[in-house]
Amino acid sequence: DNIKKGRPIMCDTGFEEGQHNKHLRHGTQPESAPSITGMPQLHPFWSAGFSFSRGHFVVNVPYDFYQPLIFQGEEISIAVRGFSIGYDFYAPEKSVCFHHYAEGKNSEN
Repeated sequence: DNIKKGRPIMCDTGFEEGQHNKHLRHGTQPESAPSITGMPQLHPFWSAGFSFSRGHFVVNVPYDFYQPLIFQGEEISIAVRGFSIGYDFYAPEKSVCFHHYAEGKNSEN
């Protein structure tokens, strides 16, 4: 089966250097078997790559009108604004979709 057994938790943030400036980027803890089972787990960050919610989230926390076409930084912006008005973010019990970022010698087999 292709479903990973670990739970991805975004719980690390650091500065990633770009060409012209630095920006904050979320990172994950190494995936392991979840210590909380049978339910989603609260975690501190919002992920653009895996986000599901009721429609009112997008109405109440729209993309920032002052940062059109933002890519690096969108997750920080939405997480801070969503959390500040009462939204919480959760990770599912196990990974149900994923992709590899690395290619060649850095990729997983």
